[in-house]
Formats: sequence, structure tokens, C-alpha cells
Amino acid sequence: MGFFSSKLSLFTEGRKSVFTQLKSKGVDQGKWVWFHVASLGEFEQALPLMVSHKKMFPKHKLLLTFFSPSGYEVKKDFELADCVCYLPWDTPKNTRRFLDFCNIECALLVKYEFWPNYLMGLSKREIPTYSVSSIFRSNQVFFKNYGKDYRKLLFGIQHFFVQNEASATLLKSIGIDKVTISGDTRMDRVYEISQKEERLSLIEQFLGGQSCFVAGSTWPEDYDLMEHLLKIPTDLKIIIVPHETTKQSIERLEKRIEIPYTKWSDFDEKRDQNKTLLIADTIGQLTKIYRYAKFAYVGGGMKKNGLHNTLEPASFGIPVIIGKFFNRYEEAVSLFKKGGITSVNTSHEFKKIYDLLLHDASLNQKMGDANAEYVKNGKGASQMIIEMIKSQMK
Repeated sequence: MGFFSSKLSLFTEGRKSVFTQLKSKGVDQGKWVWFHVASLGEFEQALPLMVSHKKMFPKHKLLLTFFSPSGYEVKKDFELADCVCYLPWDTPKNTRRFLDFCNIECALLVKYEFWPNYLMGLSKREIPTYSVSSIFRSNQVFFKNYGKDYRKLLFGIQHFFVQNEASATLLKSIGIDKVTISGDTRMDRVYEISQKEERLSLIEQFLGGQSCFVAGSTWPEDYDLMEHLLKIPTDLKIIIVPHETTKQSIERLEKRIEIPYTKWSDFDEKRDQNKTLLIADTIGQLTKIYRYAKFAYVGGGMKKNGLHNTLEPASFGIPVIIGKFFNRYEEAVSLFKKGGITSVNTSHEFKKIYDLLLHDASLNQKMGDANAEYVKNGKGASQMIIEMIKSQMK
């Protein structure tokens, strides 16, 4: 309960200072472009767009807003943006105050962010608004018989840059044809990272030249799948990067481990180099850690709507294992169809694919190549989107 009450407190308290922040950063002066994201995942989709926009329009200032504390608290000091704050609650009063104060040239809303009062306010002020990396599904209110008023909101958006053809088809079915299938802008981000030689000395000390298996963004349900790895050593070293790094969640994981292990927070090379398992109880290193993996598991897929970022490990050209719930994730579905991802339902299935990838170099190569090719072929969306926006600017 403490975690949720803490998050709720950040959710409400953080918004109290928004207008003070906007004033102190001078968002009412000069030319500003507004990027809005829900949380950390959507930030990763916005990031390559912000980089491209800054290069093309160096005089524009960037306003970045978050809906969720889990995004804002991690990225509130993001250097590329000139102002980072929470999005004020979507009330008529807040949206009037926000949009009347901020000198916004255009707005880019990422993925699912369609707030009624903000959309109406942007349309009323004739501020060009774009939906980027968006995905639409037939069960959304926009496509229901009773969704007429919600559909009207979408017509105020100047252009939709969607991730797939199904989304474009749904929009066209309600009369919206200003649509481009641009794919997922995260491809640009993960591809760029995969091309950098970013090393982690602690990981290299732990591995001592050995290969490893990385389990990233994991939850207790994921440990149920890989329980044998916590009890019996294999030919690979194990690195687990939990999604939650609170003291309680780390302690719960430690109680499940029966093989020699250490933690990032108290790692000692002389003492711990021969340990079998490392718990990375730190934040912000997962992408760099995937670089060292022979193959990886991405957590969250044993809960509905919980799967984490599969593109990060895929970009390094390694096989990826996920849980059973992944149909809502466009990139996971595509990678599964291409053979770069495999899905497991039980601990028996996990052990079987783990052993296969451990010993079958041909399968390992085939899956890894499929993932690397998918990411490489998907990059370029960010530059294309910014160029199209530039061509539509007055």
C-alpha cells in the first residue's frame, strides 16, 4: 500500500507547482513545441522525435509534459527539453490556463494521449496537433456507436502517424484520411543505442569473460517461470534486472535464490566474480546490460497489458523470450511472427527454450538475425515525421 500511496502523492503534489514551473522557464516567451507523453515508455518514443526536431528547428524550445510520476520522476532533469513538468489535470479551467499561457507553435501527442479538453483547446486555438506512434483498436470508444463525441475530437488533429496498417484502416473507417503509417519511433532510439559501444565495467567484472542470460524488467510472476535458474547453476551467468528496485521487492527476490549471488549495490570484484547470479538493483542500466546477453527474457508478459520493451534486447541481435500475454504489443507480435521472439506459458516451456538457446548456435543466430533485421528496417520514422511536420508548417 505504501508504494501506491507514495505514487498517488507524487501524482497530486507534483501537479501543484506546474504553473510556477512554466512561468519560471518562460514558456510564454519565444517559440515552443509541446511533446506530451504518458510515462517512460512513451518518452522513449518521443525522444528520437525531440532530437530530430531540435536539429531541424534549433531556435524552437521544447516543452515536455508527463502524465505519470513513473516517467516524470525519472526524466524531470532531461537536458534536451527546456521545460519538463506534469500535465495539469484535464479540466476546462486547467487547459485554458495552460494553453493561454504557453506559447505553443505545435503539439505532438504520443501513442494513446487523447485528452478531451486539451484536444478541444488546441483545436480552438488552431495550434497544429499531431498524434505520433499511435495505435488504434476496434474496441476503443472512437469506433463504437456511442462514440460520436469522442470521434469529433480526433478530427482536430492535423495528422496521424500510426504504427500499423490496422490503425490507419480504423481511422479511415470514420472518415479520417490524414494518416501515415510511420511505424514505431522507438526503433530509431534502440537502433542508435545498439550502435554505441557503451560498456559497464561492473558487468564485465562480474562476467569475467563468460556469456550470460539477462532477464530484464522482471516481476514475481516471471520468477515463477525461471525458478530453476534461481536454484541450479547453468553454463551461463545470470543477470536479473527487476522492474521494481525497492528494498522489499529485492528482498523477496533474494529469498527465492538458492545459488551463489550478488547485487549491483554491494558488488565487490574479488569477492563476487565467481558468483553465478547478479541482481541489478539499480535504475537506468538495463539497455546497456542487454548488450552482454547471449539471449534475454523480457518481463511483464505473465500479466495482461504488462509486457515491457522487447525492442531494446532485439536491437542487439539476440533471441528474446517473453511470457504469454503480448498480443497488445505491435512490436512483440511482429517479432514473434518473424521468429525472433518466443513466448512461453509455463516453467517447463521456459526451461525447454532456455536449454535450446543455450546449446543450439544455429537457432540462436537465426532468432537474433530476425530481431536485428526488424529493428534496422524499422528505423527512420522520426526524421520522416519531423520533415512532414515541417512541410505543413506555415
